[in-house]
Amino acid sequence: MFNCKNALTKMMTVAAVLILLGFLGNPIALADITIKCGSYDTPLELTLEKTNGEFASTNIKAQVFKKIVENQSQGRIKVKVFPAGQLGNDREALLMTKQGSLEANAYPANPLPNYVPETLAIQIPYMFRDINVAMRVMQGPEADELAELVRKKMGGRVLAWGFEGPYYNIMNTKKRVRVPSDLKGLKIRVMEAPSMIEVIKVAGGTPTPISWTEVYTSLQQGVVDGIETAIAYVRMIKLEEQIKYVNMSNFYLGPSNFLVNDKWYSSLSPDDQKLIKEAAQRAMTTFMGLSLWGEDLMVEYLRERKVDVYYPTPSEMKEWENTLKPHMIEWTKKQIGSEWVDKFLNASERVEKELYGN
Repeated sequence: MFNCKNALTKMMTVAAVLILLGFLGNPIALADITIKCGSYDTPLELTLEKTNGEFASTNIKAQVFKKIVENQSQGRIKVKVFPAGQLGNDREALLMTKQGSLEANAYPANPLPNYVPETLAIQIPYMFRDINVAMRVMQGPEADELAELVRKKMGGRVLAWGFEGPYYNIMNTKKRVRVPSDLKGLKIRVMEAPSMIEVIKVAGGTPTPISWTEVYTSLQQGVVDGIETAIAYVRMIKLEEQIKYVNMSNFYLGPSNFLVNDKWYSSLSPDDQKLIKEAAQRAMTTFMGLSLWGEDLMVEYLRERKVDVYYPTPSEMKEWENTLKPHMIEWTKKQIGSEWVDKFLNASERVEKELYGN
């Protein structure tokens, strides 16, 4: 005899199994996801009503990424941001990303050569004529090849390339610097990076590696006379209270990227990968725009506080380039060989012609 109750029970069981299998077939796409994202700087406060002026904060990348991902996933994917170096310095955060304990990394890209020496090629002074050339190159095939090398060598996937600051310049407490020889006798704080130590040395200054968090007191106590950094970062640690002179030779474009752990990223569904990559690229675009605007605002801000902001003449700019670029090209080739240096030199020349003609 047909038992309606038993048939109904079996149908419900089959339906439940099918639903479960549907979930198991694509577990990452349907489950909630939490992404840990670290950055080095204090957050930018920017609303329709107010701002705290931190336009060059690397945390902008993390903030924008969080908003886009959480909004477009309707809250299914959550991003927990750790700003202000809570997870350590840029080297430590990069190691965490490599190991997989940090899914997303919005820190600066300066430490990448520790794992992928070839990335030194994009850190050569005056490698690119200007930021327009630089960004076009870093959206091209050479940058894609470099990103693939990063993935293979350290297990990090570059979702977007960019530049911090964007330009790094030399500022000090002692005197106006017009040309490299004016740096003689000045102790200049540098990042803990061999390439930057070499840049200041060949320019004529005395490079002194010091942590970013110790810069203010080091200037105050005379441990160093100056610093190389982006002008847009000055207000972040109140450097305007110490520095008196800024040289705008724009000698260095600090590399930036939005990096994620490749193994984690590869475990996501194609739809989630697409969402996260698009969010990272938009975050980088926002960060770059705000950083450039912050640089313009900071010139006015410093001049109002009687800081001497000096733009070298064309002949002085040529002296900066002739002093630094050839030497650092050869120095970099000694570290990593010619292949990647030549690749980006050629790419820069090609893009410059595309944008500006011969």
